Amino acid sequence: MSVATDSASNKLISERFLNAIVHEQAQDVELTTKLLNNLPLKKLVSNGYALNNLVVENIRTGLGGKLYVELAPDSAISQEITNTGDFKVGDIVIITSSSSSSRSNKLKKTAQKTSSNNHNNNGTSKNKNGDIIEEGVIFKIKDSLITISIDEAKAEPTTISDLYSSKKLHIIKTTNQITYTRMCSTMRRLNEYETLPNNEIMQYLLCEREFVARKNANDGSSDCSSQFHNDQLNTSQKKAIDFALNNTISIIHGPPGTGKTYTLVELIAQLYDRGERILVCGPSNISVDTILERLGKVIPGNELLRIGHPARLLEANLSHSLDVLAKTGENGSILKDLRKEIDDTILKIKKYKSYKDLREGWKMVKELRKDLKRREIKVTNDLIIQSKVVVCTLHGSSSKVLLQAYDIDPKLFSTLIIDEVSQSLEPQCWIPLISHYRSNMKRLVLAGDNKQLPPTVKTEDNDAIKNTLSKTIFDRLEDHYGDSFKLLLNVQYRMNKKIMEFSSKEMYENKLLAADSVANRLLSDLPGVDVDENTEIPLIWYDTQGDDFLEGQERDDSDGILISSKYNENEAYLVLKHVKDLLNSNVLQDHIGIISPYSAQVSLLKSLVHSKYSQVEISTVDGFQGREKEVIILSLVRSNDTYDVGFLRDDRRLNVAMTRPRRQLCVIGNMETLERSNIKFLKDWVSWAEENMEIRYPDISELLQDN
Repeated sequence: MSVATDSASNKLISERFLNAIVHEQAQDVELTTKLLNNLPLKKLVSNGYALNNLVVENIRTGLGGKLYVELAPDSAISQEITNTGDFKVGDIVIITSSSSSSRSNKLKKTAQKTSSNNHNNNGTSKNKNGDIIEEGVIFKIKDSLITISIDEAKAEPTTISDLYSSKKLHIIKTTNQITYTRMCSTMRRLNEYETLPNNEIMQYLLCEREFVARKNANDGSSDCSSQFHNDQLNTSQKKAIDFALNNTISIIHGPPGTGKTYTLVELIAQLYDRGERILVCGPSNISVDTILERLGKVIPGNELLRIGHPARLLEANLSHSLDVLAKTGENGSILKDLRKEIDDTILKIKKYKSYKDLREGWKMVKELRKDLKRREIKVTNDLIIQSKVVVCTLHGSSSKVLLQAYDIDPKLFSTLIIDEVSQSLEPQCWIPLISHYRSNMKRLVLAGDNKQLPPTVKTEDNDAIKNTLSKTIFDRLEDHYGDSFKLLLNVQYRMNKKIMEFSSKEMYENKLLAADSVANRLLSDLPGVDVDENTEIPLIWYDTQGDDFLEGQERDDSDGILISSKYNENEAYLVLKHVKDLLNSNVLQDHIGIISPYSAQVSLLKSLVHSKYSQVEISTVDGFQGREKEVIILSLVRSNDTYDVGFLRDDRRLNVAMTRPRRQLCVIGNMETLERSNIKFLKDWVSWAEENMEIRYPDISELLQDN
């Protein structure tokens, strides 16, 4: 239903995003195709597009008709898988056997499969050299083992034997076309409204409705009408929950360590108490599974449901998976018996000789399959209807299995919650809104932090499209409505107050407070850790200005397809020195994290540090978002006479980097390069650091002598 208006805002926004998505998809596919056609495997690995030198550790049958292929590093080459930081749970990958003689043909074939998205029905193929290509989804990943889920029903009979017989394997990322397809479909549906949709939430999102708060979030009042389950909530968390309960739209702004997930769990528990059914979405499987894990402690098991591919779920959450629940228990037993009856009938039919018997046999199979489908729909509908909280990814919210439940309940959901909205492309956020328009939901809650890294955008050749996709729905609503329905969580429970200070000042208007429990904590407070100059200080900066710590650049073997990554060898030795100092003070290896904006530096650090200290975690800054460690060593890399800072000009990336540690932040970088870069954020950081951090000036001769 719509209301008459001269506004065409839905058409303007949908057309703008549709053009941007189509361009982004073309760019993504073109880049992947070029990479796979032109780059040697080693280069694909170093740039985070492939993992090599893998062997089959085990193949086992998993839940939901999945094969789990466990791949380990070839121990003759390495004890760990190189460059896992760019791969994550849920990535779609192709497993292929290593064969130097045929790699060029194989990668070209893989590129064609990726760009056309036209896989054969079995999901596998072989090129003329007999190299297998198998598509799957990353289920679990760590440096020593990667588990890939394969759909057993689509795999060829020889898949297992082919995998076991391959001496070496590698995996390559492919473009996920499904998300692009659903975003385009959603934007087309938004464009179809001839007048402004008669739905308050959509009118707010189209900036066509004035917001008047039913309860003012910014009036200074600490009174909240709700009775809370969690008695540990602070005032800002309570106010955010109370406001969200009483208003049609709200944004919960959760800076690092401020307990955004705990706040959302309490909000969902409050809505559950009111008898509402809630749809909870996020941009990735990890984002929604994180909240699912916490919800499992407050929502009864049969009323909490996860829609999604079981291979993309954390094992702790499988008990809430729709796919798993539909195939287990009494319902699963009935469906299993029916499938067996179909299979047995088909076996009998194969023995029939007469046309009449064959026709009658296949008629029976057709009827049995119709019965199976009807029963499957009933089972899944029953599970969805009995649930009160449904959790899924943004694109998973439009799945057929979820939408068919509208045949039972035409008003399926009353509240939509989108977590990590700042990591989501805006068209993704419209998927649940358009797909569940029939619910006429009365409440939308967005949660995230637009001062951390935005969603990844592949487009580099069109600034207008890049800007369109980089601007999140959080940013756009904040630009239009200001703080009228934005609630800041202002108490952080992660960092020493000195570590928090600069981020709070520059990114959060100096509004963050450190909880008393963390405000003054240091490495030296940890059990067994010595009290010395390396553990009593929360902030250290090794200033590497001068000619002894100049950056280097990877050799470009990509014919300009990729931007060559930077590294700084002497900085890496300085990182190793600080790691040794911390270990000598009895700080545990797994309390230390090393991060850098540059993948080449991460690779160098891994080769240098992991040969001696394998438990120290090393990652790109982007790969560490959402994580924390007792101590973080940040290698900035950039050191040159032109004061070029590259990735460091993005204040959101550095905000992520400097808010990962609990007790100590150690920065290694050239202060002069930053100060003379003409980037205000960097100049302010250096100026602040000179007043608030312990500045150390490394001696290169001592450093190289020690290593």
